[in-house]
Amino acid sequence: MTLSSALREAYASGDDEVVVIETLEVDHASLDAAIRLVRNVDGQLGEPGETMALPIEAGGPRLAHLLCAFEIIAPGADSDGPTEGKIRIDNVSDLMHDLLKDAIGYDQANRVTIRFYRVLPGQIDRVAGPDDDSFSGLEMTALELSADSAEGTIAWPDGRQQNVPSGPNAFFDRTSYPALFT
Repeated sequence: MTLSSALREAYASGDDEVVVIETLEVDHASLDAAIRLVRNVDGQLGEPGETMALPIEAGGPRLAHLLCAFEIIAPGADSDGPTEGKIRIDNVSDLMHDLLKDAIGYDQANRVTIRFYRVLPGQIDRVAGPDDDSFSGLEMTALELSADSAEGTIAWPDGRQQNVPSGPNAFFDRTSYPALFT
């Protein structure tokens, strides 16, 4: 069996009863609580504007997520390094407008987390936590608002400002590596 035929067989034998729930969390230091959204495809989970309670960590409390339509293209990587991702959120311009308005004057990025939950139909109340393939630590680097949608660019934090040789983000510090500083 060739690799491509083995991959086709593996994909074809997947569990077709499982429902994948996608959530998007946008947070900023200026907010009292993060904005949490659940992707509602064709009204499968409820009516737009309703909320669904899901835990954001295994065994944690269930927090309200607003049902709405959104699309995600997750950030990735190619031969030149990391690539940006995109999000498009429909009919929540008022939430994103408040986020932008409150973020004015802050020197911090909007943080974005994408979580996935796999459940069997009718057993959403039994969800104990998100799957391990969630994306956390993303930053929203740009956001555009229109009357009916919000579109943003999401990316991993700029690594050039992390793990630098000196300062608060140093990867070698005097305590752990004293021989380097003598």
